[in-house]
Amino acid sequence: MFVSVVLTSLLGLTQASPWCNIKLARKIHNVEILSISTTYVQNYTSDDLSSIAPTNVSAIDFCNVTVTLTHPHEDDFVVMSIWLPPAERWNGNYLATGGGGLIAGYFASSQGPGVALGYATASTDAGLAHDTVNQTQGSWALKRDGSPNTALLTNFAYRSIHDMNVLGKAILREYYGAGHRYSYYHGCSTGGRQGYLSAMYYPDDFDGILAISPAIHTPEASPADFWPSVVMGNSVAPPQCVFNAYEAAIVAACDYIDGAVDGLISTYNPDVCDFDPTTLVGKSIDCSDTNTTITITPADADIVRKCLRGPTDENGERLWYGIPPGASFSGLANTAIVNGTVVAKPFEAAEAWIKYFIFQDADYPAASMTYRDFADAFSLSVEKFSPQFGTPHPDLDGFRKTGAKLLTWHSLADEYIPPAGTTQFYDTVLEEMGEKVDVGQFYRVFLAPGAAHCSGGYGPVPTDPWGALTSWVENANAPEYLLASTVDVSGKTVSRNLCPYPSSLVYRGGDMDEASSFACEAP
Repeated sequence: MFVSVVLTSLLGLTQASPWCNIKLARKIHNVEILSISTTYVQNYTSDDLSSIAPTNVSAIDFCNVTVTLTHPHEDDFVVMSIWLPPAERWNGNYLATGGGGLIAGYFASSQGPGVALGYATASTDAGLAHDTVNQTQGSWALKRDGSPNTALLTNFAYRSIHDMNVLGKAILREYYGAGHRYSYYHGCSTGGRQGYLSAMYYPDDFDGILAISPAIHTPEASPADFWPSVVMGNSVAPPQCVFNAYEAAIVAACDYIDGAVDGLISTYNPDVCDFDPTTLVGKSIDCSDTNTTITITPADADIVRKCLRGPTDENGERLWYGIPPGASFSGLANTAIVNGTVVAKPFEAAEAWIKYFIFQDADYPAASMTYRDFADAFSLSVEKFSPQFGTPHPDLDGFRKTGAKLLTWHSLADEYIPPAGTTQFYDTVLEEMGEKVDVGQFYRVFLAPGAAHCSGGYGPVPTDPWGALTSWVENANAPEYLLASTVDVSGKTVSRNLCPYPSSLVYRGGDMDEASSFACEAP
């Protein structure tokens, strides 16, 4: 249903600049605009202005256009924003940004870096922030009567990024008097998933997508993130020092696989790291969590084994991937000491998925789930949410035909989202498209040993993946590798040239801190 949309500036909210007026009257898309306001912002500063790509800009000016909208008869209330740099600072391009966890968009923290690079940059809350205190709690997934909020679920899955693009690009044309040259997307985690589903559902929306650590396979991955809490709930919850000891032992045991004992596990196949958790049983460690010396038990070893293996059904068949070898257990197997007792501390978004999404019950006793309960919940999640969030048969043919590019990097030590899900997606695309299509011409995945979720960690992190994407889109320079680096605890810089999947890093000799000492080897 198309409606007549009138966009007008609501002046008087701030001291408006002459270049911060938007007046647009036309039919746009299938949404109803409730309001639009403009705010002129000068000398905006933030610590994260270089978070997307390196920039020398320390302060920015822009016109902030904020739009509220609804889908007719769906009772949602969506807020989107586009920050427009001055015409002389605009690089001619549009940039959409995503969110993380159960949040659809981050607004200032992602828009500021985009504007610092010269992009007209947009963000949306998908309607999730309306009438709820904390989006991360997931209560937005239910209406007041306890029924599923299908409008918001659809918004969160794929619709709101597209709505934002249609309106944002219209505002951009009105403001600058010209359309954009290139349309881009940037997001990590949930933001990465939003980028992937945009490529599938709306292949014309973007010329280039940078989707980092994408939370794809949501119907499987979201309940799987709660698996470690279920394991500990049916056994014991070790203090975090036990998990830290296991993380170090796993890295030491599997470090050699790439030919270099460099403190990094470089294999993308988690099953290649055949670590036996029982090898630490009986070992005494000084535990800072309890301020005591404790001994690792067989129960501790069993918990670690199950966390690494990943969720299984009652017959022991794996349902999804576990915590990657070398990743911190603190993401999904976090624990805390409450009144002198060690208890599991679930990943908030995973617990919310169990309560609000799968069972639609804010009071569901997730902490008391049995293994049978979990298997049922996993099956129900796949059944209910595959139509909106699922990616079992990814269709990127339309995206390929537009000439657009999809670039992903994913940490091999991601503590929240197993990289095996991303490689599985890539493998499925290869299979679906067949041998006649060169997938690498439009879609490339790079894997980073030792890096953490989205950024940080103890391994090298890509230094400028955004530059690699824009060069690929605008100059047809497909990235053969991604340069990554970090500074280790001793102050040394460690670098790697990350390989395009399915190639992996192999040591060829020389200084193990230098990228030139490693090569990419095909499987």
